[in-house]
Amino acid sequence: MSFGKLTDRDRRVLGHIARYRFSFKEVLSALYFDGNDPQKCLDRLRDEEFVVARKPFKGNRSAYQLAPKGASALGVSRRRAEGLGSEALPTHLAVFGFCLLQGLPRVRLEDDEIESLFESGAPPGRCHCLERSTRATRVYHVYVPSDATKPNDVVAMTRSHIAELIQMPNMLPWLANQVYSHAVLVESNERAEVLKTAFNRATFDDHVQLREVAHIRVERIPGFGNLEDALHALA
Repeated sequence: MSFGKLTDRDRRVLGHIARYRFSFKEVLSALYFDGNDPQKCLDRLRDEEFVVARKPFKGNRSAYQLAPKGASALGVSRRRAEGLGSEALPTHLAVFGFCLLQGLPRVRLEDDEIESLFESGAPPGRCHCLERSTRATRVYHVYVPSDATKPNDVVAMTRSHIAELIQMPNMLPWLANQVYSHAVLVESNERAEVLKTAFNRATFDDHVQLREVAHIRVERIPGFGNLEDALHALA
């Protein structure tokens, strides 16, 4: 298959879309176009069948995703070019917002990056993100509970993950130094406050508070209801 003349920036744009499963022109503008409009580039990549524009969100909002040709050009799984189902979409949107719409230097980690970072054994979990600033570097295990998940169940899931981690000797320094954290992402302030209270009261066992065993962060992120506002603020 011929991939034409992809520029370095084209490949960075495609790699970014592959990493997050989709992206929006406001984010691409900020990351790769110095605040300028990326539409001509996106139209060209779409016309050359590297990306597709889909509308999985409310209104007329287009999200750009990889097309099969784009996945092949990057050498990533063709699953990255599949449409996102109703179960996967909220999680990917939450991770996208956590990394790119909160004003903090975060990036979603690929599996090979996680394995390289944790040479003695990667921690369990579907999604990890890296936050790196002048003050701290921290890896987050990201958990996006549904609105229907009870607070006690959110705590129980987090406790279970922490219990797995403390069985891994290489993870103990990460936990002790609070450079490995659990990020629980929710859309509403009310839900965030309820979960913070639940975690503050939770114990790991009969003697130790859960927050003493591992760093836990409950964070409100843009969701389906306020995605447009977050993207407009970025622009």
